[in-house]
Amino acid sequence: MKLLSILTLLFFPLSSAFAEGVEKESNEQNTPEGWTAVELPKVPTITAANTFNIVDYGATESAADNTSAIQKALNAANSAGGGMVVVPAGTWMFGRITVGSKTILHLAAGATLKLLSYDSQPDHTNKTAYITGKSGASDIIIEGESKETSIIEGQGGPWWDAVETKVSGLQRGSIIRFNQGERYLFRNFRIQNAPGTNLTIGQSGKGAHNTVHDVDIYAPASSAKDPSHNTDGIPIWTQYVNIYNCTIDTGDDNVVTDSEARYVHVWNCDFKAGHGASLGSYTSNMHHIIYENLTFEGTDCGFRLKSNVERSGDVHDIIFRNCKMTNVATPIQITAWYDKIPDKPENAETKDKTPTTPEYHHILIQNVTASGYNNKSSNDKNYNGIMIYGRPESYVYDVTFDNVNISHKNGVRLFYCKDIKFINGCTFTRTKDNKTVKASDADLSAVMENTYEATYSWNKTSGISDITVNKAGGAYYTLQGQRLEGKPTKRGIYIQNGKKWIK
Repeated sequence: MKLLSILTLLFFPLSSAFAEGVEKESNEQNTPEGWTAVELPKVPTITAANTFNIVDYGATESAADNTSAIQKALNAANSAGGGMVVVPAGTWMFGRITVGSKTILHLAAGATLKLLSYDSQPDHTNKTAYITGKSGASDIIIEGESKETSIIEGQGGPWWDAVETKVSGLQRGSIIRFNQGERYLFRNFRIQNAPGTNLTIGQSGKGAHNTVHDVDIYAPASSAKDPSHNTDGIPIWTQYVNIYNCTIDTGDDNVVTDSEARYVHVWNCDFKAGHGASLGSYTSNMHHIIYENLTFEGTDCGFRLKSNVERSGDVHDIIFRNCKMTNVATPIQITAWYDKIPDKPENAETKDKTPTTPEYHHILIQNVTASGYNNKSSNDKNYNGIMIYGRPESYVYDVTFDNVNISHKNGVRLFYCKDIKFINGCTFTRTKDNKTVKASDADLSAVMENTYEATYSWNKTSGISDITVNKAGGAYYTLQGQRLEGKPTKRGIYIQNGKKWIK
């Protein structure tokens, strides 16, 4: 081991960066009732013998490309059976690198990994992620010491320009993506200006058990003068994922679950520019998703579920709760017509129902406030306080709004949906005409923009009878409408087949 590596291990603040290991994450997991806890990486104890500084392998700040040096350090950690690769303070140019099992890639405070410029990458048709795993690699940690100064810089501007000019064959790999093994942890760093997606979780159901916390993501909004394109913050394509304490300000979905996303819990995050807490547009085999305790400021959407007949299926057990939205263009949108919304619902084409037809049900939206949006009018069907748009062959059903209070320039649209319940004091104010529907009013007609083939109940007496459950199979539900996997294990009151069940 070279002297520089030993000194690095001795003097950079491991107490704040790694000494906690994964114990802190274990204590903060916040696993919902009935869910399997997310597994955390299993990595070796870090010593001088298994710490590898990229400078020892030839990396320099003056180098045009440090990819080879960084990869040599990562290979050394892999050969040692795992360890820590240190990126010290400074700016280090890099391209595509692969990480082996039981490895920590550690960005010191003041360290910037800077992606090679667009002009320095001769192959613009390669979608491989820039930081990814060796074949089957598991138990990996990507971490920084500071989400303000431990940075991955994507230099995305020319890539976004290439999207606008429709460069032939253009492909943009995610900054980070592990999709073969399992157990990954991402913490305490910032990604900015990614060419495309930022931190993509899993692929086709593989790459399970991910924890992301204290990661900040930034790219210019899609509405900015010089926008980014498709810079989704955290797309998720697998199961067992925890995301918390993140700030995401980007040009597409802030966090989005796609096909094979299951048992995903997102909490205590701040969403700024972006398309919100999203589900889809690929939504096959997707269920048990919870977004909670989020703030939205100037986001295009709040809660958005979107897909179409070519890429969906049975979507259920979705919860969006305890969230505050300010100046959000579309607070609640549920649509089975992604990119193909009919101008008039009565002209919507009916198709045969297939396994890929969207079927949305058992959705709870609870303790949510939205206010401050006063921009585009309801003539644009995408900008409404609430829009639910099912299909003639597949209604959206069993959606509960519990203590939801929305103030928006535009009103409500409900198409091809049933058993939509507003309970526990919901209110809606349409500010363009200063009309308010309060809890004591009979229905939403005062703020309804349009309705077609839709049934709903407005603030009837709350209680167990207000929460529709799937009686087939005798599933158990919490009083908040969350379906459990199997029989409850904790003491409390539950619902089974529409009746109270006490453990």
